[in-house]
Amino acid sequence: MRRLLAPAALLLGLLTVGCSCPWEGRNVWLADAASEGKTLQTTKGDELLLDLEVTPGSKARWYVVEVDEKVLERKGPAEEQPGGKSIRIPFDARRPGVTDLVAFYATSRDAPPEKTFRTTVWVR
Repeated sequence: MRRLLAPAALLLGLLTVGCSCPWEGRNVWLADAASEGKTLQTTKGDELLLDLEVTPGSKARWYVVEVDEKVLERKGPAEEQPGGKSIRIPFDARRPGVTDLVAFYATSRDAPPEKTFRTTVWVR
């Protein structure tokens, strides 16, 4: 009986402490091709992942060319997704406001875009 009490007490202690995970209480939103041209609503403190299709083997890449970083701040580099058919660019919803989020798919920032992604993000 004593053998069971110690593990049970440890488990109970862990459950009552709770998780202090950095994502606790945050929502994560995905903006992808279905979001094109729409207005997305988030809340201050949420995370938005911009998920954009890429052409495997292409020299083109996505460039974020318009965003109000006081409202929606980029929080890291683009990450290629498994399979190499899309990338994800992470943003944090920093403060209430509205911003357009525009990205071009091109071989360089100055080249004509092969694709354009545009959406509006409203942070409450």
